[in-house]
Amino acid sequence: MIDFLRTYNRPLICTEYMARTNGSTFNKILPLLKNENVSAINWGLVKGKTNTIYAWGDNSHPDGAEPEIWFNQIFKPNGTPLSKEEIYLIRA
Repeated sequence: MIDFLRTYNRPLICTEYMARTNGSTFNKILPLLKNENVSAINWGLVKGKTNTIYAWGDNSHPDGAEPEIWFNQIFKPNGTPLSKEEIYLIRA
């Protein structure tokens, strides 16, 4: 898809890439985007009102329990990262 989009000779910005439960992780996606010179936007930063720790259509936590694997988001409400490894990768 990246090669196809390059034919338009425009900057590339990926707006949808983070979905841990679908196998789309920072570890898999960010190196690819960097190698291909594609910018990216991450919609989720801190766990909160958007509830994007849950995957789309995930009704397995009706009680509001936190899923084992967050769909999106990087930080807990107290500011600590969900994964220090992800923070190191994002900074790199």
